[in-house]
Amino acid sequence: MTTGHGVLDRLGLAVPVVSFGGILVSALAIFAAGDPMYVDHPMWAIGLWANIAASFMLCAYAYTRRRKDFVALLAPMYAVIIFLVGDFSSGPIMQVLFAASITILAVRVEKKFQ
Repeated sequence: MTTGHGVLDRLGLAVPVVSFGGILVSALAIFAAGDPMYVDHPMWAIGLWANIAASFMLCAYAYTRRRKDFVALLAPMYAVIIFLVGDFSSGPIMQVLFAASITILAVRVEKKFQ
């Protein structure tokens, strides 16, 4: 009998990889294009959508736990408000701060809500 982990059990590891990886891909794409790294460069949209995808992954990961973390379950709503609806800058600084916060939430779900 195998006691392996399913795909949903590993989403906690994928959250920081996808969120920070998307930001890194954005920066590398801007650098490869030879453009200056302005905050409003359209290539930062890669990191924006990576952060939104990572927040949905965090929600799915938190939903699979026995005890539910309400804050992690609402992470996609926060991502949509911050990046799509809100009047905030969706540049690299906001993306890094959001990626750090959902990474902390993923660790919190792993440690406290097993």
